[in-house]
Amino acid sequence: MSQPPPPLPPALAKLLYDGYQHQLRGQYEDAARAYRKILKTAPDHADVIQLLGICRARQGRELEAIELYRKALTRRPDDAKLHYNLALAYGALKREAEEVAAMGEAFARDPSLPLAANVLFPARRGTCDWRGHDRLLENLRLGAIGQSAPSIPFLTLYLDDPAMHLAGARRWVEAEKQPARPLVFDHAPRRTSTGPIRVAYVSADFRIHPTTHLIAGLLERHDRSRFEITAVSIGPDDGSPERARVKGAVDRFVDVEKASTEDIARQIAGLGIDIAVDLMGHTQGERMALFAHRPAPVQVGFLGYPGTSGASFFDYVIGDPVVLPFADAPFYSEKIVQLPHCYQPNDPDLPVAEPPGRAACGLPEDAFVFVSFNAAWKLDPDTFSSFARILAAVPESVLWLLEGRAGTDDNLRREAVRRGLDPSRLVFAPRVPLKEHLARIGHADLFLDTFPYTAHTTASDALRRGVPIVTRTGRSFASRVADSLMRQVGVGDLATTTPAAFEALAISLARDPAALAEVRARLQAGLPASPLFAVDLYARHIESAYETMATRMRAGAPPEAFAVAAL
Repeated sequence: MSQPPPPLPPALAKLLYDGYQHQLRGQYEDAARAYRKILKTAPDHADVIQLLGICRARQGRELEAIELYRKALTRRPDDAKLHYNLALAYGALKREAEEVAAMGEAFARDPSLPLAANVLFPARRGTCDWRGHDRLLENLRLGAIGQSAPSIPFLTLYLDDPAMHLAGARRWVEAEKQPARPLVFDHAPRRTSTGPIRVAYVSADFRIHPTTHLIAGLLERHDRSRFEITAVSIGPDDGSPERARVKGAVDRFVDVEKASTEDIARQIAGLGIDIAVDLMGHTQGERMALFAHRPAPVQVGFLGYPGTSGASFFDYVIGDPVVLPFADAPFYSEKIVQLPHCYQPNDPDLPVAEPPGRAACGLPEDAFVFVSFNAAWKLDPDTFSSFARILAAVPESVLWLLEGRAGTDDNLRREAVRRGLDPSRLVFAPRVPLKEHLARIGHADLFLDTFPYTAHTTASDALRRGVPIVTRTGRSFASRVADSLMRQVGVGDLATTTPAAFEALAISLARDPAALAEVRARLQAGLPASPLFAVDLYARHIESAYETMATRMRAGAPPEAFAVAAL
């Protein structure tokens, strides 16, 4: 065990006090000068070395801070705060692997550290490393309700509590997304305009990405006699056919990846946009702060984020009666808009390759194939335990999963062993292009969903290929998406509300070939006439929503919740 440093002589103790007072007032160079004087006499004093490191970090001199923290750790290797401050310095330099390693050391010594969950939770969930999982979830909860540093809103979606989602998102927006000096734009001309409604879709994901797979068909089908459509790309150009398709689907494509949030806001305002639609929410690559400048008179959250923004500068959020009932209005900072069927647009024209054989997919010819092609970060210990119990009850079965990042598959095999499950019953599918992925899904017998963040695009992929889904619903938008999709194709009765019901339904279908055949036949029969893949109808519905928003804006009326009538 490391020992605390010996007390400082009175003169140095006075110098330490003075230095710390400078630090509290933000006078970091004055504080650093005092600390350096102390270290000339007491060069091994870990507390003073750490304080000097904190000053350097606050001055943006993270490399110096890192060296100081490392030096202090040689004197005090078990100091959680030293590891924690080291992690923060690495994070400021975008050195993610070192940040995660240092934060792991800090968390192991003090699980209550306020920012540990923001760093460790996504890193560990992304590889199914569930060490400290419950404590990290508790840290996220405390951050959301204001008893710790603000939690990243996306991470709170793993807590099935919409009230917490709103509280956490509001804290985050107030801390991270409010500009010191918002730009001011004159929207009066848009309020008197009578021409086509100008809609701008803003996304970092106009590339090979689920959002583009979902929305490209909608962009192509907007009625150009009534709408002028702009795509504002705030993310990278991957040179893909998917990006080219978006460019060809819109009236104007604006690439502003390298621009500042202020410049992007100016460009949107300069285009005279009526309705700016954020396809990101609190997801990776977002530039939510640009909407804080109010570049458009109407601002809408849609598709990319299954929850509230928590921001006062968004007027509406688009959902449907299942994922976003009007009763949930108290948990949303935006006004709820309900599309009549499902909020998720789907492209009926996605190409599907020639299906491979089972053996080519690594699947046993005679096994019952449960599939869960959700991303690894949607899995948690409780859901995986449900999966293990289901497989134990259906001996001639396997669980088909997507390959994850380095270490993910091995972690899941270890978790299987802990639950008494032969790890060879986990079959991992490599990442392949979408048309090949869609082709192979048909080999699955039954899709097992995750909770509380259910399958979204992966659910519509499975349904389009005729694979039934057993899901579990909860209180939040993210937990109801698969349910909403399934209702559109006649299999909404496969949505459950408890772990026991989820497991019982999956087991009973796997054990009863006739019952499963009936469900699959019902799904196949429901697909042709389903509104889920009727993108032309979907376009008319969302255009009706935009017209209602624009009409209220032009009349000077405030945003109000409404439901779009089915056509």
